[in-house]
Amino acid sequence: MNRVVLLLCRASLVFLLAANAAAVLTRAQQPSRTAGHPQSSFSSEDDKFPGAVPLPNCVRRLLASDRDVVNGLKYEHLSSEQLPADWFTASEQSLGQNNGTFLIVMGATMMRGANINPFWIFRQTVNSCDLLLSVGAHDLEVLKTRTNGLPDIEIAALTAIRYFENEFKFDGHSYREVKRVSAPIGEEIPADVSGFETRRAELPPVKDKSVLTGVEARGWLWRQWWLEKPSRLRVTAHSKEGDVTTTDYFIRKNGERLDVLIHTHMVRVNRELHAGIRIPLVEDEIEVAADVERRWALTSNPDRKPEVPESEDAAPDTYELYFLDEGGGKVDVF
Repeated sequence: MNRVVLLLCRASLVFLLAANAAAVLTRAQQPSRTAGHPQSSFSSEDDKFPGAVPLPNCVRRLLASDRDVVNGLKYEHLSSEQLPADWFTASEQSLGQNNGTFLIVMGATMMRGANINPFWIFRQTVNSCDLLLSVGAHDLEVLKTRTNGLPDIEIAALTAIRYFENEFKFDGHSYREVKRVSAPIGEEIPADVSGFETRRAELPPVKDKSVLTGVEARGWLWRQWWLEKPSRLRVTAHSKEGDVTTTDYFIRKNGERLDVLIHTHMVRVNRELHAGIRIPLVEDEIEVAADVERRWALTSNPDRKPEVPESEDAAPDTYELYFLDEGGGKVDVF
């Protein structure tokens, strides 16, 4: 019954927080409320927010029309007027005399999830009461930075093996997602690339002779993998719509194991035509491949299943590189 952002849905999250991963969310799990300062960190580990406030009537009415709340009411055979107050816990802070009150609401009791809770953000003024954001997360952080007068929001969540983070900014009407981060717990982009043989490529090809074309880059990357050489290939692609995707492939040795850390950084142009500010969406994703296979990229092989024999010297324009996880699942194709 929890509402989650698209990134979390795609990951099919079953939130089983590993003990050794708990430190990742330490900041959000420690309420930062001191004298004269409103609470800025909220955690699904809490049954109730410190200094929780009653829900304004207009917020109760808006919550009563939320799909998940409606389902909860049906399950309990209750009407919207009978919405239990203990299904929620709320915190509020003033936005100034003319900007109203900022409320963070989290699901409690009946609305609690398993390590992921629904969160809602409202703004109440003299003339209006508006729902600005509805998400599911383990932790929610109200940042010090502001956009269009309202604070930026960051949410975080963990599975047993993966970390997720999303950031939202107020576009003048509602909160809009501007950043997504997804990475295996404990994996980081190498800060020092001096130990990697480095090349770069552009898609489509460019005239700069120091830059590889896509086909050349594929052949170079396979050769480096075959020779077990620590290497880094950066591939930059531009879409017709203006999106820019940069992918770094790090061939590295972890003890006796050879793997490939793949970091994809994408800047998506905001194509929506509403009157709010057009903030791009930035996505960062890290995957780790335990194996690399060449698969024939021919019209006679549309499903890309048959592999190119490792002993065969095939031209790079006849195959694609499949990056596989330890279970043989595909994490990337180049």
